[in-house]
Amino acid sequence: MQVVATKLLIPPARPGEVVRARLLRLLDGVTGVPVTLVTAPAGFGKTTLVSTWLRRFAGGSAWLMLDDDDDVPGRFLDYLVTALGASLTTARTPLDSGSGAASVPAVMTAVVNELAAATDETVLVLDDVDVLTEPEILDALTFLVEHCPPRLHLVLLGRNEPELPLARWRGRGLLGEIGAAQLRFSPVEAAGLLDAVTGRALDEDTVTALYRRAEGWAAGLQMLGIGLRNGAAAQESAPSVRFRPGNRYVLDYLAEEVLRGQPADVRDFLLRTCVLDALTPSLCDAVTGRTDSDRVIRDLERANLFLAPLDDVGEWHRYHGLFADYLRGEAGDAVLAESHRGAAAWYAGHRQPAETIRHAVAGGDIGLAVATVRDHAEDQVRRGELVTLLSWLNRLPEAEIRAQADLAGFKGWLLYLAGRVDDAESYARTADAGMAADAPPIDRAMLRTFQAYLALTHGDPDAAAELATEALALLGAGTSFFRAAAMGVLGQARRQNGDRRGAIEVLREAVRLGERSGNPLSALEATGYLAPLLYVQGRLREAILLCQDALRANAGVPMAGLAEVPLGTLRYERDELAEAEQHLVDGIARCEQLGTTSYALLGLRTLARLHHARGRVDDGFRALLAARRQADAAEDYRRARLVVATIAELHLRGGNVVAAEQALREIRGDAPSSSDYEQLTTARLLIAQDQSRRALDVLASIEHRARAEGRDGSLAAILVVSALARHAVGEACHDLLAHAVEIAAGDGYRRTFLDEGAPLVPLLRDARSTAPAFVTDLLARTRSAPSVSAGRGRGAAELRAIDGVGVVETLTETQTRILGLIATGLSNQQVADKLFITVGTTKWHLNQIFGRLQARNRTEAVARARELGLL
Repeated sequence: MQVVATKLLIPPARPGEVVRARLLRLLDGVTGVPVTLVTAPAGFGKTTLVSTWLRRFAGGSAWLMLDDDDDVPGRFLDYLVTALGASLTTARTPLDSGSGAASVPAVMTAVVNELAAATDETVLVLDDVDVLTEPEILDALTFLVEHCPPRLHLVLLGRNEPELPLARWRGRGLLGEIGAAQLRFSPVEAAGLLDAVTGRALDEDTVTALYRRAEGWAAGLQMLGIGLRNGAAAQESAPSVRFRPGNRYVLDYLAEEVLRGQPADVRDFLLRTCVLDALTPSLCDAVTGRTDSDRVIRDLERANLFLAPLDDVGEWHRYHGLFADYLRGEAGDAVLAESHRGAAAWYAGHRQPAETIRHAVAGGDIGLAVATVRDHAEDQVRRGELVTLLSWLNRLPEAEIRAQADLAGFKGWLLYLAGRVDDAESYARTADAGMAADAPPIDRAMLRTFQAYLALTHGDPDAAAELATEALALLGAGTSFFRAAAMGVLGQARRQNGDRRGAIEVLREAVRLGERSGNPLSALEATGYLAPLLYVQGRLREAILLCQDALRANAGVPMAGLAEVPLGTLRYERDELAEAEQHLVDGIARCEQLGTTSYALLGLRTLARLHHARGRVDDGFRALLAARRQADAAEDYRRARLVVATIAELHLRGGNVVAAEQALREIRGDAPSSSDYEQLTTARLLIAQDQSRRALDVLASIEHRARAEGRDGSLAAILVVSALARHAVGEACHDLLAHAVEIAAGDGYRRTFLDEGAPLVPLLRDARSTAPAFVTDLLARTRSAPSVSAGRGRGAAELRAIDGVGVVETLTETQTRILGLIATGLSNQQVADKLFITVGTTKWHLNQIFGRLQARNRTEAVARARELGLL
């Protein structure tokens, strides 16, 4: 994704700005709460006020101007992290900019963790935040506010309240607010603005008349001032410009005085350039047919005609949104279409495909839009810009997509990668029906590769292999992305057919082909398939090295997540938890940027297990809830089953057998799963329910399959659970566990043992002689591992549930002390003095306490704490 730098710049000061001291003092209180909301209709001076205040702010600052195109999770996250990265002195967050896609708790956790280490106050401003509607983005912002580091403060600007839990934040004291009533100009402020616009001091009667007509609305005052400057009589001819209900404004004055008062050539310039989100002279020349746009822009800026600079050097400008809206309503469809076509041609010449497509579609030049998509499609795929490419296709008329087989195939394939299988299949049928026999081989190969993916999804590896082979035949020895992609899906088909050796050979060749042909996405995708295949074969070390090599060759790009998530999973198995967590957080973020759900879901499941292993039970269940939401949204039932099985596993680790049984019951009535993981979780549940004989029956079938397919990595896990089941029924289990240790010791399969918890420890001691150093290391790790049940005394384990599946972490020592002090009636300042911390830090801890105890205020928090035995 190309980051538009002007979206990240604090709007520069404008000549004649009125200093609004009372509101600046109000904003000085921003640092007392995590988030401040500034809402008012257009033209009330929200952006001007906050940018003026931010330029005076002593701490760090970050600005992000949002638009409709940013309502995509990954794109939003990219801009958010890029904005914050410029203001932080610590290491950047794991998410590197470079694409656009989805949001996840894992990314926001990384953001919060890094910002928590900041030593200076930082203000992040999100301008036009109400354009954000995607649930994942709103969840991300909610997470950021409710886990806000003490020195980060958000300021949200919008015409309307965003769809965030504002009521809850008000109740918890997390939210400061500035609304239209406060933003209205006072008579004194209005006089200052009118003096600046007209260039002279106005008498009190004139100011009063104009103030009454505008009702303190900044844009209205500016309109009236421009008209007065151009010769209108304030009291006799100036109509009212006060706004009306329904978010509509009376703009007659703007039409009669501001626009009509301009020379004809300036009016024409305004009407033709109003389609542009940002103005620069050469672009305006292309749209208007002029050669002097630079002069016109300077004249408009000097005239204070609703034109604001976007950078400090004055190369780029934009119209005030309200003024631009008005101009577009006055320009007429023919003028607007012609202007869009001129802008599209300019952007095409400057190799900016996204803007080219947007303006070409708006101008009715669908041919240019389609040609631009085709010209850039494979390059976008090579670079991993899948979500961006999908957004371009979404701009094209649906009839055009359906009429062009290659476009329908591309869109269906991208929807498939995003997890929207039903929609993808609809486009596949359209593409298949419309693909001519003499269509270019690459188009037919793309479609066959896409259809092969769908066949795998439907559990038909034979059909997938046939389709992939046909695609390879069409492509020959070329370097198209789809050749390596077809080899990747062929490898997957062979794996599902039990030909693991053949699968490994094909996937290795796919990796080599992707690297040789400059197709990092296909090389990384094949790596992502190959690594877990090696892992279950008992080749953990080789799988780790494969992923590490892939990451070194593709550091920092979103598509690297296809190798980074598997690497995080592999390092989790090695019990390298800190490194695994970093890889998982980075990898999940990048996969969601890329728009691929399958790897994000794998990463979230492993991250949940890792959080649990580190004693962060609540975080583990949060990750699983995010995974379940993604799987359900994508209608990916197979992966949703795996998420449910992971929920059950974490409940079993925490000793909650009833909850585990309830989770598995949700999927038990469906067709039997071929997943070893699901079967292992079922076996663990049966052991916990004193049904170990039944558990052994379940384990026997998957053990036989693992031995037949040479999957030593899988076999080790099966043997460990089998040993527990044998021990539970009083049978010898030493040989089973010894064999598992023998398999695992060389490459370091550790979590296979550690995740079974305390019941395995005495059995491990008996198996020490098989691999003394390995078992001794395992036993040492069991002693140092955090106890999930630690702190259950005094009722802490019953604090609260997260949507019925997670247990909230206990309060920290500092929070417990603060809770005890406020129970005695001490004020925030008194608590801060007692603990030698600041009042701001005390407030932050109180907000955390309220959230964990589900309390709205101090009284409720103390009552809940006493009820749970915390006081």
